[in-house]
Amino acid sequence: MTWKLEELAGSRFQCECGRVHEIPIKKIRLSENALSQLGEDIPELGMAGTAVIVADETTFETAGRQVEDILRQAGIPSDRVILRPHHDFTPSHWVLPDERSLGEVLVKAPYDQGFLVAVGSGTVNDITRFVARKTGKPFISVGTAASMDGYASTVAALLVGGFKKSMLAAYPTAIYIDPSILATAPREMAAAGFGDLLGKSVALADWRLSHIINGEYYCPAIASIVEQVLSSTLEDVAALSAGDPDALLRLTEGLILSGVAILMFGDSRPAAGAEHELAHFWEVKSLAHGRLFYHGDKVAIGTLLITKMYEQILALQPDALPWEQIYAARLPISHYKETVERDFGEAWEVLYSPTWEQYREKELSRRTGDLVVPNWDRIQAEVPRSLLPVDTMREHLSALNLCQEPEELGIEREWVEASLRSAKEMRPHRYTVMSLAAEMGCLESISKELIG
Repeated sequence: MTWKLEELAGSRFQCECGRVHEIPIKKIRLSENALSQLGEDIPELGMAGTAVIVADETTFETAGRQVEDILRQAGIPSDRVILRPHHDFTPSHWVLPDERSLGEVLVKAPYDQGFLVAVGSGTVNDITRFVARKTGKPFISVGTAASMDGYASTVAALLVGGFKKSMLAAYPTAIYIDPSILATAPREMAAAGFGDLLGKSVALADWRLSHIINGEYYCPAIASIVEQVLSSTLEDVAALSAGDPDALLRLTEGLILSGVAILMFGDSRPAAGAEHELAHFWEVKSLAHGRLFYHGDKVAIGTLLITKMYEQILALQPDALPWEQIYAARLPISHYKETVERDFGEAWEVLYSPTWEQYREKELSRRTGDLVVPNWDRIQAEVPRSLLPVDTMREHLSALNLCQEPEELGIEREWVEASLRSAKEMRPHRYTVMSLAAEMGCLESISKELIG
């Protein structure tokens, strides 16, 4: 079955997994002149009042001014918030999703009738969707770059106290993407979008792993959406490297489909695994040092590392491991917490949750061998189905001028060491191959081999 965004928008169906899936996004338009239909769509979407356009200086000139003109011609009153960078980070022209930016949008948000229009990509959408949830206002997303899979998301990555944190947010009522607008974005943004989608190969493997070992809910339909996205993206590498607008549109469609899969699941589990945990950890470290990187660039490197980890884990023979010795060697939670706090630094105070100890106590008490050994044949048959050969991934990354080693991107060696040791605590409730490696007592040895 081929999943199509336009058909999924506003749909509700009984799934083979036993659940009813609903995609509450009412309209998704991906075509030339998609924005021209805003004026007639807005009343149909049930929106009224003043439209508050949220953009940065670049995206307002790219698409925001056009949106403003279309709204005026349709008789829809509008206001605007132009976000600007106020920081000493590198690159200096990036807007940050911090308290200041949130405040600027919140002050302009309509109090009675009205809605928000996000014109931009990751940061602009995250800020807008968070304010939309806080104020109870609907919002429309006008995408300007094929750089991330958050257009359909219900989570916003925000800077809280100087550190990135995922916060609950609102989904858009409608999404509009014009390929001619996508083509104006810097080429490296589309490359980052590719890197983000490349990570789905690991995310699917981690999800299947947890389903087999822990009985975690797994939906074949949602998984097939992510598989379709990954497959289509890999077929488009040559066209993407040439900057083909149609390929950019297909990439963006894949990114939005990935977000729809997250929306159907209710969490980012189908689209984010250990590779994202590494990327988020590196982001914590880079922010502390005043550096910014595209999310997808970090995900691509994380995908390479975690794929290599999977190769080593899947080559083991669990029935031959000294499980009782492995259980006995697990660090007491107080000692382990000291390591995690040291690795995260000041960010741990922001990221720590009172439920953290509960997850770690569960890990310490798990008799992992009893779960792994009888399921090993199934794990080896099903889990690596989505994993890609490392050499193939490197070829794709080279074609798109993406970095392949952490140091090429500016990720320091000690950050990589710390991430392999502690990044799984970014989302302690999410079971990944790093969780399994830790429970099997081989995370440290495998990490040393990966770093070299």
